[in-house]
Amino acid sequence: MSMESDEDEDVHNLIEIALLWFLWWNYNHNCLLHRRAPHRQLLYSGNAWVQHILAHEQHCYDTFRMRRDEFLSLHQVLVDRYGLRSTNNISSEECLVIFLHIVSGPHSNWSAAIIFGHSKSTISLKFRHALRKIYNLGVDIIKPRDPTFSEPHPKVSTGAYFPWFENCIGALDGTHIRIQISGERNVTFIGRHKVPTFNVLAIVDLDYRFIFVCSGRLGSMHDYAVLQQVLVHYHNHFPHPPQDKFYLVDAAYGNAPGFLGSYRNARYHLQHFQHGHLPETMEELFNYRHAQLRCSIERAFGQLKNKFRILKSIPNYGLRTSNRIIVACMALHDFIKDTRGDNGGDWTDTSIHAGNNAEGIAPDLPDLMEDVGNNADRVYMYRLRDMIAAGMAAYENLL
Repeated sequence: MSMESDEDEDVHNLIEIALLWFLWWNYNHNCLLHRRAPHRQLLYSGNAWVQHILAHEQHCYDTFRMRRDEFLSLHQVLVDRYGLRSTNNISSEECLVIFLHIVSGPHSNWSAAIIFGHSKSTISLKFRHALRKIYNLGVDIIKPRDPTFSEPHPKVSTGAYFPWFENCIGALDGTHIRIQISGERNVTFIGRHKVPTFNVLAIVDLDYRFIFVCSGRLGSMHDYAVLQQVLVHYHNHFPHPPQDKFYLVDAAYGNAPGFLGSYRNARYHLQHFQHGHLPETMEELFNYRHAQLRCSIERAFGQLKNKFRILKSIPNYGLRTSNRIIVACMALHDFIKDTRGDNGGDWTDTSIHAGNNAEGIAPDLPDLMEDVGNNADRVYMYRLRDMIAAGMAAYENLL
């Protein structure tokens, strides 16, 4: 072999090496540019992905926001009682997972289409199918276990809350959930948060279960106005407290028959009593105990929004669908608690700040605000509050 041919071969090898290096650099550059590394390619899609997740308990909890046995139980209930169905190319399990994937992420229909290997229109169709079934589940379970509240809850039957709050049956409050609205209607939903929201009124029992929800109110409405609408126009759907029983409410609602608020112009929030700043008056002592119990609803709202992150800001699904998403997420919250026999965990945690007209769910209401209860009834609730406060203060030698 001549020296000239050797030189030609060396040049050829150098060119080949340079070309391979360029192709390698260009490939990796494009991967970085599109934020897609080769090892991130999906190994499963569709029903195969569902079965892969179900095979791992922790993956199941992280992905579906519930344990494997809870998912299987939910799926069976939706199939047997509410008509969740399979089609030729998508099983009922996959249909449910599509819904859970979108509301827990939150994830867009586009990302779900990639993961499940279906078109965006198919994803949207299956999402709405599962939504209808879970909403109907909510119609049946978002209500008190015992409508008569005949037995005092164990949390108020002993300890620092007995006998002062033994007739407490839950807490009522509102929360704002951001929504996306196009067009001129956007303005009517903008309230103090400066963004369009639903003002959602809810009641939870002392196990942190939602027992009533009125969603879809304008974000510009005051919480008190929402409550008055519900009490006046949907009297038959509201879980009214039996005689002598009451819900705990924020001071903004005031006192009314069956609703016991805190004292104004006195320390109330739990953080105000931290670091040795104990109650100094009977009003502060009442507010402290009241806040410890009423944090059940703040904690329930927090659990709900952390588990189903679509509630941080619901995409533009339309008002009706957005409203149903909220109710469906509350239904899942209650179903999980009922399946676990969960009582809500540490309910005195001071770090917490936070179409169907069936019982427990209030549909759209007309704009109207009226007072509920006569003056004598309201005076009675103020006197009851004073009696509880004075009794606790005397018992704890605060007077």
